[in-house]
Amino acid sequence: RRAMKHYMKMRSGGRGHRGGGRGRRPLGHGDLRLLILSLIDEAPRHGYDLITEIETRTGGAYKPSPGVMYPALEVIQDMGFAEAKVDGGKKVFHLTDAGKAELDANTEAVEAIEARLDALAHPETLDDPADVRAAMRRLRHSTFRAVMADWDDTARLTRISDILRKAREDVEGLD
Repeated sequence: RRAMKHYMKMRSGGRGHRGGGRGRRPLGHGDLRLLILSLIDEAPRHGYDLITEIETRTGGAYKPSPGVMYPALEVIQDMGFAEAKVDGGKKVFHLTDAGKAELDANTEAVEAIEARLDALAHPETLDDPADVRAAMRRLRHSTFRAVMADWDDTARLTRISDILRKAREDVEGLD
């Protein structure tokens, strides 16, 4: 019974209620819009570049889907915060003056978003050894970095795959 209670707490992201769920989302309501504006402010970008940049900045822990990214870009354009220009067959988004004003008005929120993304990219700073979710994020981050360090080295990729297979077998063998 106690183990089940602990399991349910883990499944609920520690929020104290029952049920499944994926825990706290990396971005809250409106955060993706501000993050996109911030990234476009750094350099004009197309949708796929924004997706991969967010994935990179989170160490692979979060990757917005195209089904989230492209509607968000449409909203940003509709609000007048960015404009799209076709370059090499791709829509490249540029920040407008209204977008710059929106960023300036939300400086603290953008800093908080960047801090959350940095925490996802560096989960090794989390200390609770019983936090299985944090351990899984740390493993995912380490795996992502190891794979990206030398993508073309098939022997390295095979070793990584073998390590992950062994870890899975060890976890499954806990019973």
